[in-house]
Amino acid sequence: MRKTFKGYTLVEVIVTVAIFALLVTPIVLLIQQSLKVNMSAKTNLEIAEVINQAVETLVYQNVYGTGSMNINGYTVNYDVDDSFKIGTIQNIENSQIDFRMFLDSAGKLTIEDLTTHTPYERNISSSSYDKLKIEIRYDEVGKKATYTFILNNATIATFISGGAANPAKLGAEFVSHTSSHYLHVIIDGVYDLSNKLTTTMFNLWLTNVNNNIKIIATTPFIVYDNSPRQAILTGEEKVRRVCLKIYDPKGQFVKDYTTYYSYRVK
Repeated sequence: MRKTFKGYTLVEVIVTVAIFALLVTPIVLLIQQSLKVNMSAKTNLEIAEVINQAVETLVYQNVYGTGSMNINGYTVNYDVDDSFKIGTIQNIENSQIDFRMFLDSAGKLTIEDLTTHTPYERNISSSSYDKLKIEIRYDEVGKKATYTFILNNATIATFISGGAANPAKLGAEFVSHTSSHYLHVIIDGVYDLSNKLTTTMFNLWLTNVNNNIKIIATTPFIVYDNSPRQAILTGEEKVRRVCLKIYDPKGQFVKDYTTYYSYRVK
C-alpha cells in the first residue's frame, strides 16, 4: 500500500520560518556588532599610528607654523605654536615616557596616555594647592605599568602602558605654564615581581615655568629631577604646542589632537 505525503500547511511553514528567524537574528546581530567593534579598533589603531608618525616628524624635523602632510592615506593638518615662554627644566631631550601632563594658564590640567593618545582633562583651583596623586603599579612579568590619577580624592583616569613586546617606559613629562594655579603632586608606586612587591624607579621630567608645582614621592624609588638613569642637562627650554586635525582617506574628519612638549634651545 503506497503512502501519500501531504506536505506542510501554510501555518506550519510560517511558524517554522518565525522560529528560525528568532534563532538566527541574534546571531546575525552579534556578528554585525563584532565586525563593527573590530573595524572601530582597527581604525583607532591606525589613527594612533598616524598621530605617532605626525608628532615624531614635526618634533625631529623641528617644524613650526601650519601645514599639511599625508600619512598612510590620512591627511593631517598641523599647527605648531612656538610662542610659549622660556623656562628652566631638568630634562632629557627625547626621553622615554608613558604619559605627558600639561597645566595651561587657565588652570586646565591635561593628562595624555601616549599609548592611545587619549586625553583626560580637569580644571584645578586658583585659590589653593589641588592634590594630584599618581599611583603606579608595575608588573615585571608582563612588563606593564598601570597608572591611576586621583585629583582631590576622585579618580579621573586609569590606563595601562607597555607589554611583553614593548615594555612600559616608566617615565613621564609634566609641563606647567600658569602663574595663577597650584598643584601638589604625590607619586606613589610598587614593583610587582612574581607577586612580590618591591621597589623600582620612575622618572618625571618637569618644566615648571613659575615654580608653582610641588612634587613629592611617598616611596624612595621615585626620581623626578635627578635620575641616575641619565645625565642631567640643565638650561633653557621652550614649550611647543602641536595641534593636529586628522581626515581619513575619504576626506572625512576623524579626530582633533593636541599635545605639548619641551625642547632644548639650540
